Amino acid sequence: MAKNDSKKKIINFCFIAFSSIMLIYILISNNDIVSIYEALRQIKIEYILVAVACLLLFWILEAYMIYKLILKFTDKKRGILTFWLSLKTTLVGQYYSNITPGATGGQPVQLYIMKDDDVPLSEGTAVLVEKFLLFQIGVTIYSLILAVYKIKSLLEYTNGASLFIALGLIVNIVMVLSIWLLSIKPKAVGYVVGFILDFLHNHKIIKNLDKTRNSIDKFINDYEISIKKMKSNKILTLKLFVLTFVQLTMFFSITFFIYKSLGLNGNSIFEIICLQAFLYMSVCFIPIPGTIGVSEMGFIMILGSVFSKNIIGTALLLWRGVSYYFSLIFSGIFVILVSTFKKNKIILE
Repeated sequence: MAKNDSKKKIINFCFIAFSSIMLIYILISNNDIVSIYEALRQIKIEYILVAVACLLLFWILEAYMIYKLILKFTDKKRGILTFWLSLKTTLVGQYYSNITPGATGGQPVQLYIMKDDDVPLSEGTAVLVEKFLLFQIGVTIYSLILAVYKIKSLLEYTNGASLFIALGLIVNIVMVLSIWLLSIKPKAVGYVVGFILDFLHNHKIIKNLDKTRNSIDKFINDYEISIKKMKSNKILTLKLFVLTFVQLTMFFSITFFIYKSLGLNGNSIFEIICLQAFLYMSVCFIPIPGTIGVSEMGFIMILGSVFSKNIIGTALLLWRGVSYYFSLIFSGIFVILVSTFKKNKIILE
């Protein structure tokens, strides 16, 4: 167990080091380091603090929604202890999502955190699946509305950004359509998935067909149950969708306050939120931990119309610094404190 923990720490350290090197490389290739240093000296720190506050509010809203879902699916009582569990689940999940491809490492650890606090696996799974559905449907609708509104601007990109944005939208729309199909025709989804699995098995891509089929069947069953639960309590579901839109607005607003911190004017918060939403959609489906490299290049391609060439590197450094590295460090410290507290509690007992 100790060896596994040490190996994970080494992997995490290597990952953080690699992501930092990638960021430095992109900055050097697009800007003069001296120019970045000079720009950083003149930033308005109050706007950076507002950007950090937006990220903190994003987490608080995430924790509140998990809190409401825990109350919905479990016999946990309302109160500070249940909200603490929700906040702990949020921040621990945030850390592991930051360091795993496609943010896939967050949910398993969140499930473990809830189980450790006497939330049964089935109920914990229901909480996390419904939260994922709310976010996935919410972010797709949010971005699709903005894309329709800004369709002219999207078509004007000549650097390939519009293609990535369109691809991201298509992937997320397909996911939402799959969720919708699962809600009305779960058996049909099962047949289609079964056909695909048989095809992959026949072509030696999947070795253990039964194990894979069982995992997929459980996955479909969990989602089918959660979708039914969402439909059974429409008022709560609607409230959580509204909160998801507020949450996304907070996260996408970080870029606007980075923009203001550099003393820039001329673009409204709505314009920058639109561009940031397009950036998110264009990279979120790429299975790279923290979307390293692609987020940075996407920022330069999509936000290049907002930040001039001589300042884009500084803007990128500040945006990634708040939205990713601050998130990684803050949630990482939180994970260490929670783990230390748990070990000390076990020793005392």
